[in-house]
Amino acid sequence: MRRGLWLVAVVTALALVGAACGSDNNNKKSSSGSATTTAAVACDPGTISGAGSTFVQNLVQQWIKDFEGKCSGATVNYQGVGSGAGIQQFTAGTIDFGATDVAMSATETQAAVAKGGQVQTIPWSGGGIAVEYNLSGVSNLKLSAETVAGIFAGKIKSWNDPTIKNDNAGVTLPSTGIQVVHRSDGSGTTAAFTGYLTAVAPTVWTAGAAKDVPWPTGQGAKGSDGVTAAVKQTPGAIGYSEVSFAKGNSLGIASIKNAAGNFVQPDAKNVTAALGEAQIPPDLTVKPNYKPTGADAYPISTFTFVLAFQKQPNVAKGKLLKDFLSYAVTSGQSAADSLYYAPLPSDLATKAKAAVETIQA
Repeated sequence: MRRGLWLVAVVTALALVGAACGSDNNNKKSSSGSATTTAAVACDPGTISGAGSTFVQNLVQQWIKDFEGKCSGATVNYQGVGSGAGIQQFTAGTIDFGATDVAMSATETQAAVAKGGQVQTIPWSGGGIAVEYNLSGVSNLKLSAETVAGIFAGKIKSWNDPTIKNDNAGVTLPSTGIQVVHRSDGSGTTAAFTGYLTAVAPTVWTAGAAKDVPWPTGQGAKGSDGVTAAVKQTPGAIGYSEVSFAKGNSLGIASIKNAAGNFVQPDAKNVTAALGEAQIPPDLTVKPNYKPTGADAYPISTFTFVLAFQKQPNVAKGKLLKDFLSYAVTSGQSAADSLYYAPLPSDLATKAKAAVETIQA
């Protein structure tokens, strides 16, 4: 009888633990403070393909791995070819979804609508653009907005320039020449980065804001991975990429001075603080706020979007696409922190999920 009572007690305890775990898994908070949920995953079989942003590539590949692990009959392919090329392929109908770090222009939208009908532009993650550098002996570089603009405008040419020294009191800076590395392909990351430079230092940076600009200095490289590789191979180099590329290659990441006067890193918490200040328009083509007022807000933060036709031309593919995108904007958000991205703010995540639901398959 004592043994029977002991077994009952153990079973009861395990049931209570299981219930507690189940309750905790239904609504989680990421380390950045954004709400993420673990929802049932809809699984339709088939194969879909997408292409575009290299900025979001590492996160999309993780989503694909996790989604396919839950849906054995589904295959999702993604190629990081740059936002510009992704928009072109999406418009041409050679892929099922595109990815871009900046919403399509009016001209691009018209071309896509003419090809496949109304387009849904859905935010599916956010991240910081790291100012990555290769400078021996300097591990905590600080840069103000005007200094970043001066470097990429080619007006600050050596690492011991007085302007950089003013941002880094007490730090010994070498006389090494600065080698700027920028994207050579049409890039949403470039659009966001040059948008920041235009917003915060318009008298210093005069080359405009777009997916491709007439760079005043430096060498070009294709993709975020290409920029990062070039910076890593070149002593004294500086470039820009999504944080995971810089982290993965052990490059220095500059702390950027924000509107509150603080030098901050592009970690998930600081990026989320900046993205949370952005205004959300009805069509969800939310623009970054490059002058966030929060004390910890990282100013070079941006959203990244997935593009999908609202009325899918292929029913089977459309169902799978809807499954995958639903996963990405719900349960998939929990993968963001560990890969140096920022989960969507909870109110935007809710609206993104609603937008996915409008896709007709």
